[in-house]
Amino acid sequence: MLNCKMIQAKRVGAVLIFWLYKGFRLFILLGLSYLMLHPILTMISLALTPPKELFVASRAWIPMEPTFTNFVNSMKYFDFFEHAWNSVQISVICTLLQLVSCSLTGYGLARFRFKGSSVVFFLMLMTIIVPLSTAAIPLYLDWQNFDFFGVGSLIGVITGKPITMNLLDTHWVLYIPAALGVGLNSGLYIFLFRQFFKGMPRDLEDAGKVDGCNAFKLYLKIMLPNTKPVFATVALLSVISYWNDTAYTGMFIHSAARKTLMMMVGQIQSLAYSVAGTQAYDVIKVEFFAIVLLIIAPLVLIFIVCQRFFVECMDRSGIKG
Repeated sequence: MLNCKMIQAKRVGAVLIFWLYKGFRLFILLGLSYLMLHPILTMISLALTPPKELFVASRAWIPMEPTFTNFVNSMKYFDFFEHAWNSVQISVICTLLQLVSCSLTGYGLARFRFKGSSVVFFLMLMTIIVPLSTAAIPLYLDWQNFDFFGVGSLIGVITGKPITMNLLDTHWVLYIPAALGVGLNSGLYIFLFRQFFKGMPRDLEDAGKVDGCNAFKLYLKIMLPNTKPVFATVALLSVISYWNDTAYTGMFIHSAARKTLMMMVGQIQSLAYSVAGTQAYDVIKVEFFAIVLLIIAPLVLIFIVCQRFFVECMDRSGIKG
């Protein structure tokens, strides 16, 4: 009888510990969810709030008179469509160029062995570690006097005047590095492609070689059809990187006609003051959140679409050596 009571007490204790663990885990997850969602919910609430309601004591999360005027005004004041077109143009073109250059580089590092391959891979990893600011001045001088990768200087030896071009304040300062595999975060993307290609079985290549495929055909016809997850992941990360970038883009692009949306976010305060004058604080607060929501909305949609590929790529390439 005593043994039965002890067994029953142990079972009750085990059940109690289990539910305490579940409750503690739920408490932690709710706390983390609140920390992550609170800023977004605050932005949505303020973006829909008329400026006159900001200092109303009874104002709650849901505005008393929700309005989309803040979105309309912010799009008009900050030339939303012009700068959105710049952001889309830069993000899409640079992403496509990075997909080509980084996938080819990653495939070469994963499948071919040559003298210095380890050194090349090490130097590629250094591009992830070394901050961009260390190369800011040399890059600025290179783009200011771009000599077509030394060809213009070589012609100058003969003609006495080198052929150079000033690429500052143009989108070419972003396109050229992306096409050469040294764009924003290209080292990371090359690493992801290399790890993914290394995880693919050699039998696929052997079968292609039997059919007479050369190295490029192996990459084009056999490897690419099996790399949708890593391509989707790199495309997602690249679009986000170029869409959100202000450091590299702001370093070389200065004219308002070529600036991206994220570059204009830093000027929202001055623009709002020039539009609204002394009453600018209210305008800044609500229209800042409105324009930020418009900026992050495409990224959220892209991530929702590519989430499955992102998880699969991280699972297949992130843990392999």
